Amino acid sequence: MNYYVGIDLGGTNVRVAKVDENGTIVQDVIAPSRGKEGPEAIEENILELLKQFDLTDVKSIGLAIPGPVDGEKNVITLATNIPGCEGYPFADNMEKVTGIPVYLDNDANAAGLAEALLGSGKGYSVVYYLTHSTGIGGALIIDGKVISGHRGYAGEVANVIVDPDAKQYPVYRQLNRGGVEAVASGTALGLIGNELIGEEANSARKVFILASEGNETAMAIVDRMAKNLATCMSAIAAICAPDCFVIGGGCTHSSVLYFDKLKNYYRSMVHEGMQDVPILKASLEEPGMIGAAMLGRSHLG
Repeated sequence: MNYYVGIDLGGTNVRVAKVDENGTIVQDVIAPSRGKEGPEAIEENILELLKQFDLTDVKSIGLAIPGPVDGEKNVITLATNIPGCEGYPFADNMEKVTGIPVYLDNDANAAGLAEALLGSGKGYSVVYYLTHSTGIGGALIIDGKVISGHRGYAGEVANVIVDPDAKQYPVYRQLNRGGVEAVASGTALGLIGNELIGEEANSARKVFILASEGNETAMAIVDRMAKNLATCMSAIAAICAPDCFVIGGGCTHSSVLYFDKLKNYYRSMVHEGMQDVPILKASLEEPGMIGAAMLGRSHLG
């Protein structure tokens, strides 16, 4: 049995897990990430956590971070939640200390890889994974390999314009008016709900609850969200024609309220030959951490 270590690094917490080749977590630990203290502190913290693991049978270490990664240089190119880490040689430094190959990638890419290899996308050649949560992210996985693109920005669909006439809500990091993250993310739902309904709808969770109770305004907000997300997916399909879409993230806890709408809108926007593409809900409980571990399996084969 081959084993891999996955590290899911966030601005607040870091999780480290030893995972077998089937994606089973055999040991894990969670700790504060020290994400605001700079790269040296983050790295020192991770190396201390790794001392709790037997690494003698570990083939590789994968590090998933909240931002794009330059796959050729194996460095972070944008790290808003862990400031000062752009270009920092985490992989090289950790390899020198552990003697084990280290691979970096974006957390959405890692989650998508896990779902493609072991989750809802298993068995499909071309998988497009969407994170539908506080923000919106994406990952393209072909034959078990993440396609990172120029400087790691492939799949970063948050800024794709789907509703150019939409009001410009102050969604974090959003550049374009009507970008999908600005009109269809969990954050956007809360902002729109607060404006149209009031404080009782100032979060995605509250909007979904009201919609489930039959509130017409909340139902209309959810419907519009589904249409905007489907518009983004139709653009993705026109470019890479995936064999399936897999959607994960916190908003999918309310998938019963919008997945049918999403599928119908998507099918109305694409060519007939693309209408039968499955749109699946993610199935893994820990896709980010498992996906980080699978980065090495993907690279090493």
